[in-house]
Amino acid sequence: MAIDKPLAMLILPPIYDFAFFDLFFKPYGLLRIGKWLQDGGWDCVFINSLDYKDEVSLGKIKAPVRHGNGTGKIFRQIVPSPFLKLGGALDGAIMHGNIPSLKRSFARYGICEESLRSKIAAKKPDIILISTFMTYWYMGVSEVVKICKGIWPGVPVIAGGIYATLLPQHCKDVAMPDHVAEGEAWDFLNNFFKSHSLPICAPEGAGGEVLMDDPVWEDAAVVRLNSGCPMKCSYCASSKLSSFFMGCYKTVFDQLVYLNKKYGTSNFAFYDDALLFKKEKSFLPLLELIISSNIKFNFYVPNALHIDYLDSKIVSMMKKAGFKEIRLGFESSDPGFHERNGKKYNADTFPSVIETLKSNGFYGDNVIIYMLAGLPGQYADEVKESVRYLKNFDVRISVSEYSPVPGSSLWEESVKKSIYPLGEDPLYHNNSIFPMSWEKFSYKDMQDIKVFARSK
Repeated sequence: MAIDKPLAMLILPPIYDFAFFDLFFKPYGLLRIGKWLQDGGWDCVFINSLDYKDEVSLGKIKAPVRHGNGTGKIFRQIVPSPFLKLGGALDGAIMHGNIPSLKRSFARYGICEESLRSKIAAKKPDIILISTFMTYWYMGVSEVVKICKGIWPGVPVIAGGIYATLLPQHCKDVAMPDHVAEGEAWDFLNNFFKSHSLPICAPEGAGGEVLMDDPVWEDAAVVRLNSGCPMKCSYCASSKLSSFFMGCYKTVFDQLVYLNKKYGTSNFAFYDDALLFKKEKSFLPLLELIISSNIKFNFYVPNALHIDYLDSKIVSMMKKAGFKEIRLGFESSDPGFHERNGKKYNADTFPSVIETLKSNGFYGDNVIIYMLAGLPGQYADEVKESVRYLKNFDVRISVSEYSPVPGSSLWEESVKKSIYPLGEDPLYHNNSIFPMSWEKFSYKDMQDIKVFARSK
């Protein structure tokens, strides 16, 4: 007689923000835990609040515009801006002309609440695991926790991921799950299972495999070769979330082939923060397998690549393997920026790297250069000069506002210098409100810089 397996409900919550674009946004970490649970004797059900094909939502909300590579918009519903309730903190923003929270629509991105409730209520789970991402997206986590506790009182609700790790006390007090799993969740979950007489899984889930039998991977999928990042950039807290270790390129290749055969998936994004680090041992062998397979893939790197690790051999192989664009972590042309915040590349080699890309067919809109603007005390003129420098090359410039990250080296300085009380509410971490605005770099300066970057 078959024994019923315990059921884990895995939930990707909706997102509350001023804007959201699905640039290969997938719950990789959550579905990696799902695979670990499945291998340990659990059944898993995945609820995707960002499902742009949800039939119930299509009957209630305007269908989102999607692109052929699997990216695009998500269901969007305008909701009251929480910033209007936060009061006096906006006074400093008004002084600097930084009031997007009063001018821009705030929205809930995801399937409608009716559909979300129906999916959660469909079958009683033994545990509920909720994935978290940006600290300032906690409203979606709170919504899901409240729904789950209302439908399934007594079922343990556990939140994990970025927000849960960087701000565990806020997550516990405000989002109010029963438990918060910080960092890598394997040990926490096994200890929890043991105390509740539930099946124990392998000691850790470092194999790199994920649950793949779900349509979330159909239009586009993500893979990750290496976990974490060996760099220690001041504006990033990657080391707080995961230590760096190299994955198995054969496992990644098997995932590509499996999804291609099962769903016909051809669009894949690498979720690596350091894809090219020690590339001879991991990335190059993977490219060789991909090229020799003769399967048509389209590859993307939304997290950007380290410039100094690019050379003619790797660029040529990436082109043959099916990479459609190259995104580079440039950040600034100012040497002082990199001395202060983590030296990611050698400025002297940048022109030759761009020339190498161009000679292999990567140029124009197929080369996206990431810049970071609005760090504590940064001058607008420094950023303008970086844009001016990049305009000498045939590339697309993407200027991103700095978002203060708890746990990063710049966090304490950001708290001291921000016009907002960053330590009081993670909503103020949202880069859309330009939290580090000051007299030498206003919100208007940022908008002018973005216009300049887009101009020909």
